[in-house]
Amino acid sequence: MEDGRFRAILSPVNGGSFTRLRLTGVVPSSVMKKDVARLVRALDFWSGWPVACVLCVDKETACWCEWWTDILVDIPERHIKVRYRRARCGDAR
Repeated sequence: MEDGRFRAILSPVNGGSFTRLRLTGVVPSSVMKKDVARLVRALDFWSGWPVACVLCVDKETACWCEWWTDILVDIPERHIKVRYRRARCGDAR
């Protein structure tokens, strides 16, 4: 699945004293809770801010959204802020 390859785009912020990271890719929905929690904690640590996570849901993907909600529910709010977007979305910002 070549379109699922991870892409990291790095660009300078504040004269290069910070780096903006834009990461896109595809992961299996069967990822383990502990691995997601570890990634979220690392991103929170690096940025100093909770990770903003948007779950997109519609009638066809309700089970998928429920799966991810179950994975994310135990991560403390100080590490992640989850919100939901109804209808299809490809570019969650």
